[in-house]
Amino acid sequence: MSNSTLFQVGTMQLLANSLLDGTMSIGDLLKHGDFGIGTGQGLDGELIILDGKAYHTLVSGECETPDASFTTPFAAAHHGDFKDFGQAENDSLEEVLNNAVAALRAQNQFVALLVEGEFETMTTRSAAGSQKPYPSLTEAAEKQQVFNGTKVKGRLLSYYAPAIYQGVTVAGFHSHFLADDHNLSGHVLTGKVLNATVKVQLLDTIEQVLPVDNADFKAADLTDLTMVHKAIEAAE
Repeated sequence: MSNSTLFQVGTMQLLANSLLDGTMSIGDLLKHGDFGIGTGQGLDGELIILDGKAYHTLVSGECETPDASFTTPFAAAHHGDFKDFGQAENDSLEEVLNNAVAALRAQNQFVALLVEGEFETMTTRSAAGSQKPYPSLTEAAEKQQVFNGTKVKGRLLSYYAPAIYQGVTVAGFHSHFLADDHNLSGHVLTGKVLNATVKVQLLDTIEQVLPVDNADFKAADLTDLTMVHKAIEAAE
Protein backbone atom coordinates (compact mmCIF):
# COMPACT_ATOMS: atom_id res chain seq x y z
CA MET A 1 0.00 0.00 0.00
CA SER A 2 1.25 3.48 -0.90
CA ASN A 3 2.51 5.88 1.77
CA SER A 4 -0.13 8.30 0.50
CA THR A 5 -3.01 5.92 1.33
CA LEU A 6 -5.21 6.08 4.43
CA PHE A 7 -6.56 2.63 5.33
CA GLN A 8 -9.83 2.64 7.27
CA VAL A 9 -11.83 -0.12 8.92
CA GLY A 10 -15.55 0.62 9.28
CA THR A 11 -17.13 4.08 9.38
CA MET A 12 -18.32 6.56 11.98
CA GLN A 13 -21.79 5.94 10.58
CA LEU A 14 -21.58 2.36 11.88
CA LEU A 15 -20.65 3.57 15.37
CA ALA A 16 -23.52 6.06 15.35
CA ASN A 17 -25.88 3.18 14.53
CA SER A 18 -24.57 0.97 17.37
CA LEU A 19 -22.80 -1.42 14.96
CA LEU A 20 -19.89 -1.97 17.30
CA ASP A 21 -18.71 -5.52 16.58
CA GLY A 22 -14.96 -5.73 16.13
CA THR A 23 -14.32 -6.71 12.52
CA MET A 24 -10.53 -6.51 12.27
CA SER A 25 -7.80 -7.47 14.71
CA ILE A 26 -5.02 -5.13 15.72
CA GLY A 27 -2.60 -7.66 14.29
CA ASP A 28 -4.19 -7.35 10.87
CA LEU A 29 -4.58 -3.57 11.14
CA LEU A 30 -0.84 -3.18 11.73
CA LYS A 31 -0.22 -4.77 8.34
CA HIS A 32 -1.78 -1.66 6.80
CA GLY A 33 0.09 1.03 8.69
CA ASP A 34 2.50 1.88 11.49
CA PHE A 35 0.57 4.97 12.60
CA GLY A 36 -3.13 5.13 13.36
CA ILE A 37 -6.08 5.69 15.69
CA GLY A 38 -9.30 3.84 16.53
CA THR A 39 -11.42 2.18 19.19
CA GLY A 40 -12.12 -1.35 20.39
CA GLN A 41 -15.17 -3.60 20.06
CA GLY A 42 -18.13 -2.10 21.89
CA LEU A 43 -16.29 1.26 21.98
CA ASP A 44 -13.74 -0.29 24.32
CA GLY A 45 -11.39 2.59 24.98
CA GLU A 46 -9.17 4.49 22.55
CA LEU A 47 -6.35 3.26 20.33
CA ILE A 48 -3.26 4.99 19.03
CA ILE A 49 -0.57 3.42 16.87
CA LEU A 50 2.89 4.99 16.87
CA ASP A 51 5.95 3.58 15.11
CA GLY A 52 4.25 0.23 14.53
CA LYS A 53 3.10 -0.31 18.13
CA ALA A 54 -0.50 -0.08 19.35
CA TYR A 55 -1.55 1.43 22.68
CA HIS A 56 -4.98 1.05 24.28
CA THR A 57 -6.39 3.64 26.69
CA LEU A 58 -8.80 2.05 29.17
CA VAL A 59 -11.76 3.85 30.73
CA SER A 60 -9.66 4.12 33.90
CA GLY A 61 -7.11 6.19 32.01
CA GLU A 62 -4.50 3.45 32.18
CA CYS A 63 -2.63 2.64 28.98
CA GLU A 64 -1.79 -0.90 27.93
CA THR A 65 -0.52 -2.78 24.90
CA PRO A 66 -3.46 -4.69 23.39
CA ASP A 67 -3.15 -8.28 22.32
CA ALA A 68 -2.83 -8.83 18.57
CA SER A 69 -6.30 -10.45 18.63
CA PHE A 70 -7.94 -7.30 20.08
CA THR A 71 -10.58 -6.23 17.54
CA THR A 72 -11.81 -2.87 16.29
CA PRO A 73 -15.06 -1.74 14.64
CA PHE A 74 -13.45 1.53 13.51
CA ALA A 75 -9.83 2.47 12.97
CA ALA A 76 -7.60 4.33 10.54
CA ALA A 77 -3.96 3.64 9.78
CA HIS A 78 -1.26 4.61 7.32
CA HIS A 79 2.42 4.04 6.66
CA GLY A 80 4.26 6.96 8.18
CA ASP A 81 6.33 9.18 5.89
CA PHE A 82 6.05 12.48 7.73
CA LYS A 83 7.80 15.66 6.63
CA ASP A 84 8.89 18.41 9.02
CA PHE A 85 6.50 21.34 8.92
CA GLY A 86 7.84 23.57 11.69
CA GLN A 87 7.77 24.46 15.37
CA ALA A 88 4.73 25.47 17.38
CA GLU A 89 4.93 27.48 20.60
CA ASN A 90 2.34 28.75 23.06
CA ASP A 91 -0.65 28.18 20.83
CA SER A 92 -3.89 26.25 21.04
CA LEU A 93 -3.85 22.81 19.49
CA GLU A 94 -6.76 23.85 17.27
CA GLU A 95 -4.75 26.74 15.82
CA VAL A 96 -1.63 24.61 15.33
CA LEU A 97 -3.53 22.00 13.33
CA ASN A 98 -5.61 24.50 11.36
CA ASN A 99 -2.57 26.58 10.47
CA ALA A 100 -0.74 23.55 9.11
CA VAL A 101 -3.60 22.46 6.84
CA ALA A 102 -4.15 26.03 5.65
CA ALA A 103 -0.47 26.56 4.87
CA LEU A 104 -0.40 23.31 2.90
CA ARG A 105 -3.58 24.31 1.04
CA ALA A 106 -4.77 20.81 1.88
CA GLN A 107 -8.30 21.59 3.04
CA ASN A 108 -9.78 19.33 0.36
CA GLN A 109 -7.77 16.18 1.07
CA PHE A 110 -6.75 13.89 3.89
CA VAL A 111 -3.75 14.87 6.01
CA ALA A 112 -1.92 13.08 8.80
CA LEU A 113 -0.32 15.36 11.40
CA LEU A 114 2.12 14.41 14.14
CA VAL A 115 2.75 16.90 16.96
CA GLU A 116 5.63 15.94 19.24
CA GLY A 117 6.82 17.87 22.27
CA GLU A 118 5.53 19.52 25.43
CA PHE A 119 1.92 20.55 25.94
CA GLU A 120 0.83 23.21 28.42
CA THR A 121 -2.50 21.41 28.79
CA MET A 122 -4.00 18.26 27.33
CA THR A 123 -7.52 16.95 27.85
CA THR A 124 -8.39 13.45 26.66
CA ARG A 125 -11.19 10.97 27.09
CA SER A 126 -11.92 7.27 26.97
CA ALA A 127 -15.00 5.11 27.40
CA ALA A 128 -15.79 1.66 28.77
CA GLY A 129 -16.48 -1.18 26.39
CA SER A 130 -19.99 -2.59 26.18
CA GLN A 131 -21.74 -5.80 25.27
CA LYS A 132 -24.74 -6.39 23.02
CA PRO A 133 -27.19 -4.79 22.80
CA TYR A 134 -24.69 -2.01 22.21
CA PRO A 135 -25.48 1.58 23.26
CA SER A 136 -25.66 4.42 20.78
CA LEU A 137 -22.59 6.55 20.18
CA THR A 138 -24.34 9.40 22.01
CA GLU A 139 -25.11 7.22 25.04
CA ALA A 140 -21.53 5.97 25.19
CA ALA A 141 -20.19 9.53 24.98
CA GLU A 142 -22.28 10.53 27.98
CA LYS A 143 -20.45 7.93 30.10
CA GLN A 144 -16.94 8.74 28.93
CA GLN A 145 -14.20 9.56 31.41
CA VAL A 146 -12.20 12.75 30.92
CA PHE A 147 -8.52 13.14 31.86
CA ASN A 148 -6.49 16.34 32.23
CA GLY A 149 -2.76 16.89 32.09
CA THR A 150 -0.49 19.93 32.43
CA LYS A 151 3.10 20.37 31.26
CA VAL A 152 2.97 16.92 29.69
CA LYS A 153 5.39 15.65 27.05
CA GLY A 154 4.09 13.32 24.39
CA ARG A 155 2.96 12.70 20.84
CA LEU A 156 -0.34 13.56 19.18
CA LEU A 157 -1.52 11.93 15.97
CA SER A 158 -4.32 13.65 14.09
CA TYR A 159 -6.12 12.89 10.84
CA TYR A 160 -7.77 15.71 8.94
CA ALA A 161 -10.69 14.88 6.62
CA PRO A 162 -12.71 17.23 4.36
CA ALA A 163 -16.28 18.06 5.37
CA ILE A 164 -17.78 15.81 2.69
CA TYR A 165 -16.45 12.75 4.54
CA GLN A 166 -18.45 13.35 7.73
CA GLY A 167 -20.03 9.99 8.55
CA VAL A 168 -17.42 8.02 6.66
CA THR A 169 -15.02 9.35 9.26
CA VAL A 170 -14.84 12.48 11.43
CA ALA A 171 -14.76 15.61 9.29
CA GLY A 172 -12.07 18.02 10.41
CA PHE A 173 -9.52 16.78 12.92
CA HIS A 174 -9.66 13.47 14.80
CA SER A 175 -6.78 13.33 17.26
CA HIS A 176 -5.39 10.85 19.79
CA PHE A 177 -2.56 11.41 22.27
CA LEU A 178 0.04 9.38 24.16
CA ALA A 179 2.27 10.89 26.85
CA ASP A 180 5.89 9.80 26.86
CA ASP A 181 5.41 8.29 30.33
CA HIS A 182 2.04 6.71 29.29
CA ASN A 183 0.29 8.43 32.22
CA LEU A 184 -2.06 10.34 29.91
CA SER A 185 -3.57 9.14 26.66
CA GLY A 186 -6.80 8.81 24.70
CA HIS A 187 -9.04 10.75 22.32
CA VAL A 188 -8.12 14.44 22.38
CA LEU A 189 -10.78 16.96 23.37
CA THR A 190 -8.63 20.07 23.67
CA GLY A 191 -5.07 21.13 24.33
CA LYS A 192 -2.46 23.86 24.20
CA VAL A 193 1.00 23.41 22.74
CA LEU A 194 3.89 24.75 24.80
CA ASN A 195 6.75 23.79 22.47
CA ALA A 196 6.45 21.09 19.85
CA THR A 197 7.55 19.94 16.42
CA VAL A 198 4.83 19.59 13.80
CA LYS A 199 5.15 16.97 11.06
CA VAL A 200 2.74 16.42 8.18
CA GLN A 201 1.93 13.83 5.55
CA LEU A 202 -0.43 14.42 2.65
CA LEU A 203 -2.73 11.53 1.76
CA ASP A 204 -4.45 11.27 -1.62
CA THR A 205 -6.22 7.89 -1.34
CA ILE A 206 -8.56 6.29 1.18
CA GLU A 207 -8.98 2.51 1.25
CA GLN A 208 -12.27 1.71 2.95
CA VAL A 209 -13.05 -1.74 4.38
CA LEU A 210 -16.68 -2.46 5.27
CA PRO A 211 -17.86 -5.42 7.44
CA VAL A 212 -19.74 -7.07 4.57
CA ASP A 213 -19.84 -10.45 6.33
CA ASN A 214 -21.39 -9.06 9.52
CA ALA A 215 -25.08 -9.95 9.87
CA ASP A 216 -25.99 -6.79 11.78
CA PHE A 217 -24.35 -4.63 9.12
CA LYS A 218 -26.28 -6.40 6.37
CA ALA A 219 -29.60 -5.89 8.18
CA ALA A 220 -29.05 -2.27 9.23
CA ASP A 221 -30.94 0.72 7.83
CA LEU A 222 -28.22 3.33 7.40
CA THR A 223 -30.24 6.01 5.62
CA ASP A 224 -30.67 8.53 8.45
CA LEU A 225 -27.64 10.74 7.84
CA THR A 226 -28.97 13.60 9.97
CA MET A 227 -28.85 11.38 13.05
CA VAL A 228 -25.32 10.29 12.16
CA HIS A 229 -24.05 13.86 11.91
CA LYS A 230 -25.66 14.84 15.22
CA ALA A 231 -24.22 11.76 16.96
CA ILE A 232 -20.71 12.48 15.72
CA GLU A 233 -20.91 16.12 16.77
CA ALA A 234 -22.08 15.10 20.25
CA ALA A 235 -19.37 12.47 20.63
CA GLU A 236 -16.50 14.60 19.34
